[in-house]
Amino acid sequence: MRRWQRLAAAFLITLPVVVASSASASSTTSPPAPADWEAPIVSGPDTADAVGPLGVLDDDPLGLVPKLPFVQRYSLDTDHFEVWLCGNTGYTLNQAIAALEAGMVDYYEAVSGGRYTIEFSPGGTIANDPQCLSGFQGSNPPYAPAGSPEGLLIIDSVTGGGYASPGIICLEQGNCGWIGTTFPGNGRYAVVGAGTLSGFPSVAAHEVGHTLQWPHSNSGQSEYDNPIDLMSGNQTTGGWTESLPYGTLAFNRYQSGWIDPADVVFAGGGYQEVSLQPFDAVGTQMIAVLTGADGIFYTLGARTRSSYDPIPSQWEGVEVYEVNHTCGAFSYPCPGIYRSHTQEPPNPNGTAHVLQVGESITLEGIAIEVIGRDGPGYVVAIGDPNNTLPFIDIASSQFVDDIVWLSGESITKGCNPPSNSRYCPTATVTRGEMAAFLVRALGLTDNGGGNNFVDDDGSVFENDIAKLAAAGITKGCNPPVNDRFCPGDRVTREQMAAFLVRAYGLTDNGGSNTFIDDDGSIFENDIAKLATAGITKGCNPPANTEFCPYSAVTREQMAAFLHRAESV
Repeated sequence: MRRWQRLAAAFLITLPVVVASSASASSTTSPPAPADWEAPIVSGPDTADAVGPLGVLDDDPLGLVPKLPFVQRYSLDTDHFEVWLCGNTGYTLNQAIAALEAGMVDYYEAVSGGRYTIEFSPGGTIANDPQCLSGFQGSNPPYAPAGSPEGLLIIDSVTGGGYASPGIICLEQGNCGWIGTTFPGNGRYAVVGAGTLSGFPSVAAHEVGHTLQWPHSNSGQSEYDNPIDLMSGNQTTGGWTESLPYGTLAFNRYQSGWIDPADVVFAGGGYQEVSLQPFDAVGTQMIAVLTGADGIFYTLGARTRSSYDPIPSQWEGVEVYEVNHTCGAFSYPCPGIYRSHTQEPPNPNGTAHVLQVGESITLEGIAIEVIGRDGPGYVVAIGDPNNTLPFIDIASSQFVDDIVWLSGESITKGCNPPSNSRYCPTATVTRGEMAAFLVRALGLTDNGGGNNFVDDDGSVFENDIAKLAAAGITKGCNPPVNDRFCPGDRVTREQMAAFLVRAYGLTDNGGSNTFIDDDGSIFENDIAKLATAGITKGCNPPANTEFCPYSAVTREQMAAFLHRAESV
């Protein structure tokens, strides 16, 4: 059995109770916390202060994070932890600090985009006292920090994994200045077992994440069943825990101030295509989908394997979570670390919540699909929740009525099988796709025995191409031999004119010379016939003196051409 599998059970430990040390706190209470963190919640010294939702979102320009100044207390500069050794750890202070620095400094520097740095200083060594945390909390014998750290980091000889606290949490609006910012006044600490220090730096990074107000993410069944997150399983595909820290949810980074509000996109308006990038790339970092309930929304973030996010490559994609600030033990808002992050859809010990290219999900009536890659990130298509059209991406097209007609006539199925939720109106039409459009529009059934061309074997449009050839609508793409069809080539507007003239038997060229830019085109006569039939108006409205014969045809233009041709 691997070492970390043996440590996993020890990671789930019973926490000591931390009593708020602030003399101004009027009461202390906390809902039940998971096994490796706790955070005492206290009310303020002035009982007239607002407690509850009033004003708690005012400091977040996006209105997502309650009490933003408070939860960002330690995440936007150098964060000073004082290191103490308790019991027979097998380390000197210098060795322990070196191990902590090796496992975390560069990691957090990278994940934060340089906005957060951890600094460790030596505190002291306490021999033969495995419960030394209680001494720092005022029990006998009392211990005191050597300096004024923002947090205490204790290495002990008895803890199998680790546990931590972001410190005392208040409910009031603002930064709760009456709670200290240094230990022990803030109650902020992390405890890490010496056995995990060098072999599993992910454990120490996980516990420091808790001190930054990061909760676990999970399926809702277990605190540690999300394999892909540092703050949960941090697992490999083999089921054991990866020793190096993985990345974490985009929302954790946003809450910490490591994602600019300008790099967050809200779904719910018109159709959008968003380039969603991982933490180590420039661009949109998070997509948010609001719900009808205060404090509940969905977030999406890109995950790509990298040095500081060494996830298995098959887990790369766009991860989806429900973020819930309602907090069952409290009324909204749930303070800081007590919020929940749940996979969407929930998938214990799995990654069904990570969308691969071609996969989609519907959230609050909004269709969301990962449609491609963009460098290290992903292109995400976001639909309009009020859309009643056959495709989510056509509402703004000037040819929307033509596309709707095309869909109603079953001439198009869409551009993203098998879901076919999109039409891709601005994408260019290939010769293979053109064949399919015309075969469906004309109802062609005879493929003439097939195998007309040498270059369409394996094409999904091979049978359509054969039917087009049997009907005499295409001759090929390499005259005079014409043994090739070039199915993957883009259809130019002059080629499209020839296709349609043959398909619909057009003969009247209206005297030709309709446009000023088609002189010399071998398809000039076909272009004139198309104009005479009213199937084309030109490419430069309102003058429409040009046809742009060598430009590629887009799918939305193709819809318009076919709709007009069917009306002739």
